Amino acid sequence: MANPQSDLGYWSRRIDWPLVASVCVLLGVGLLAVTSAVMPKGNAASYIIKQLAAVGVGFFAMTIFTSLNYQIFRPMLRIIYVLSVILLMAVLVIGHRIHGAKSWIVLGPISIEPVEIARIGFVLVLAGILDRPEKEISSIKLLLGVFILAGIHILLILMEPYLGGTLVYMPVLLGMLFFAGVRPIYLLALIFYGLVAVGVPILSIYFSVQPQLLDLHPVLHFFMSSTQGGLPAIELLALSAAAIFSLWWLMWKLRFRIPWQYPLFLSLIVGLGMYSAHMAQHFIKDYQRKRIMVFLSPGFDPLGAGYHILQSEIAVGSGRFFGKGLFSGTQTHLGFLPEQHTDFIFSVIGEEMGFMWAAVVILAFGILAWRAFFIARETQDRFGALIAVGIGCVFAFECVMNIGMVIGILPVTGLALPFVSYGGSHMVSSFIAIGLLLSINFRRYIY
Repeated sequence: MANPQSDLGYWSRRIDWPLVASVCVLLGVGLLAVTSAVMPKGNAASYIIKQLAAVGVGFFAMTIFTSLNYQIFRPMLRIIYVLSVILLMAVLVIGHRIHGAKSWIVLGPISIEPVEIARIGFVLVLAGILDRPEKEISSIKLLLGVFILAGIHILLILMEPYLGGTLVYMPVLLGMLFFAGVRPIYLLALIFYGLVAVGVPILSIYFSVQPQLLDLHPVLHFFMSSTQGGLPAIELLALSAAAIFSLWWLMWKLRFRIPWQYPLFLSLIVGLGMYSAHMAQHFIKDYQRKRIMVFLSPGFDPLGAGYHILQSEIAVGSGRFFGKGLFSGTQTHLGFLPEQHTDFIFSVIGEEMGFMWAAVVILAFGILAWRAFFIARETQDRFGALIAVGIGCVFAFECVMNIGMVIGILPVTGLALPFVSYGGSHMVSSFIAIGLLLSINFRRYIY
C-alpha cells in the first residue's frame, strides 16, 4: 500500500525550490505593481481578476506539465512545429490589431497571443533536432534546416509586425547551438549575421535623422545607399567577397591553412545578412522606426515617440532606494506613464518600491535563469537539457530587454516582463515553461 507521506517527501525532494521561490517572488511583486498601475484606470478590479485568472490557469498548466513526462513531446515535434506555424498564420488572417500589431486572436472574453505559444514550441522542436551525436551537429545540412525553421517563425512574426517577438529567437538559437556542441566558427557566423541584419537597419535609421553626416563621409554614403538594394548592393557584396578572399589568400601565404570553404561561407553570411537587413527595413513600421530614433537620440520627439522613455526614466529615478511607497507613485497615479501595467511595469516597481525591490526582482530573474541552466547541466538526458537551456535563454533575454528598455539603455521592443507584467498569454506560457523545467528536474536521473 502506497504511503502518501513518503510520496509527498519524494516529490518535495525533486522539486527545485529555488526556482519555485523565484517565481513566487516575481508573482507577488508583479501583482502588487499591477494593482497599483491599474488603479488610475477606474476599473482596477476587472484587471486584477483577469490577472489572477491568468495566474490560476498558468499554475494549473504548470502542474500538468510538471506531472507529464517531457519525453512525450519527442515523437510529436513535427506536429508541434506545424501547429505553431498554423497559429502564427491564423493571427495574420483573423487576428485583432492592437497598437499597430496584429498579434492577438480574440475569442470572446479570451485573448490569445500565438507568438508566446509558438516560442515554447520552437524550443521543443529545436531541442529534438539537436538531440543527436555531436559529430552530426555541425553539419551544414542540419544547421541550414534549423535556420529555415527559425526563419519561417521570424518571417511570420515580422508580418504582424512584432519586431520584439523575433529578437528572442537569436539568443535561443545561440544558447542551444552552443550547448549542443556546434563548432565555434558557426556560432561566430550566426553572431556576425545578426549584427549585420540588425545593425544595418539601426544605422540606416540613425543617418536618416542626421543625413548631413553622410555628405561628409562618401564611404558611409556608399555603404548606406547599398542597403537600399540595386547596383550599389551588388557592388558592396562584390567588394566584401573580394576583401574576404584576399585576406584568406594572405593568410594562406603566411602558412595559416584555412579551408577555402570558410571565406566562401563568410561571404554568403555577409550577403544573407545584407538581404535580411534590406527586408527588415521594409517590415519596420513608422512607430518602430521612431522608437529606434528615440533610443539613438533621446531628445528626439519628447512629446511623441520619446515620451514613454522619458517618463519611465523619471519614474525609476524618482523612487531612489526605498521608493515613494506602494500606491503612492506620482508618475504612476497621475497617468504620466503609458502602458505602465504591461511593458513598463518595472517603472512602477522602481518608483513605488525603490531600488531595493527592483534589485530583488533582478535577483529573482537571475536565480530563475541560473536554475534553468543548472537543471540543464545536471540532467542526464540531452533532450531535456536542451529544453532547459532554451527556456533559460528566453527568460534571461526577456528580463534584460524589458528592464533595459525601461531604464533607457535599450530600445523599446514591446517585450513583457515574465510573471510581472499584466497579460494572460505571456503569464500562461511562462508557467508552462516553468512546468517543463520542473518536469526535467524531476526526471533528471531517470534518463
